[in-house]
Amino acid sequence: MPTSRDETARPFVSVVIVTYNSEQTVAETLSSLADQTYPADRYEVLVVDGGSTDRTEDIAAAHGVEFRVAADATIGECRNHGVDAARGEYVAFTDSDCAVPSTWLDSHVDRIESYPDRVDIAGVGGPNRPFPDDPPFAKLVGSLQGTVFGSGGSPQSHAIGKVRLVGSVAACNVLYDASVFEEHRYDDEVNVGEDAEFHFRLSEAGYRFVFDPAIAVSHHLSADWGAFCKKSRSYGYAMARIQRRHGKVIRWYSALPSLALGGGVLAVADDLRSRRARNVPLLALAFLVVTAFATAQVYRDRRTPLAVLVPVMLAAQYGYYGLGFLEGLTAPDPVPQDLP
Repeated sequence: MPTSRDETARPFVSVVIVTYNSEQTVAETLSSLADQTYPADRYEVLVVDGGSTDRTEDIAAAHGVEFRVAADATIGECRNHGVDAARGEYVAFTDSDCAVPSTWLDSHVDRIESYPDRVDIAGVGGPNRPFPDDPPFAKLVGSLQGTVFGSGGSPQSHAIGKVRLVGSVAACNVLYDASVFEEHRYDDEVNVGEDAEFHFRLSEAGYRFVFDPAIAVSHHLSADWGAFCKKSRSYGYAMARIQRRHGKVIRWYSALPSLALGGGVLAVADDLRSRRARNVPLLALAFLVVTAFATAQVYRDRRTPLAVLVPVMLAAQYGYYGLGFLEGLTAPDPVPQDLP
């Protein structure tokens, strides 16, 4: 928990990274944190590992950071382990497949301290973008998520161009006022979507986050079709489970892909029954309008002919997300941690 600080010094910050079998990427994360403009004696790095079987611990040891094992713990539980160990006035999180800019801590602290009289500010967050050397498909995913149709409007992905207050940010790029954790914690039972669930409860308690589009981190996004579809399904499943858990709608748009799937099936069935093509052409036209808008945005962002894949990517994203959402609504308790 936070320590008192000298008013002439920068506040002490605890950076928490949750890992699991991250030997391919965690060195990049830790190297970026070692290269901060923030005073080296004013922050610590804590790695909380879910029970890796690869070289993650060895890599963390080589970087001289504190390493804690929480074997078989959920992501939410691992985040709480990090909070328990943190000594900072602020607690920051990034993920083990991210790299942060050298000014990351300075920017976060400066931004949150520009709201000294706002006791309702839980923290500061920013966007995540693909790495410059990531595969073309991953960059396409990043650009797609920068559109309102690809992100559902979530600020961490959607291209928002100004500082604003929001209800939630991504845990791969966030700094909290540590006092928030005195009464509120991540849910130990939530794995995927643990940040959305936690921030929903904070929002219900009256807290807000400052979203600053200038404080971006690099994030390894889905590098191929298989990973993209699996992640879409996983997110859909997680959002359904979280909303079922609370008995409330956390994100209004989360059910739309499932509703679209169901509506499409009913439309086809009705056209077949009536032997008239009435509904399907209208749905196809609506899909073309949406995907044309998204494709144009992605092309402006990337200037690549691969933007022609956007309609297929949107169809896959909505389809797998919708399928996962339906599975999450109907799956019996206890909730499985991994999709089959």
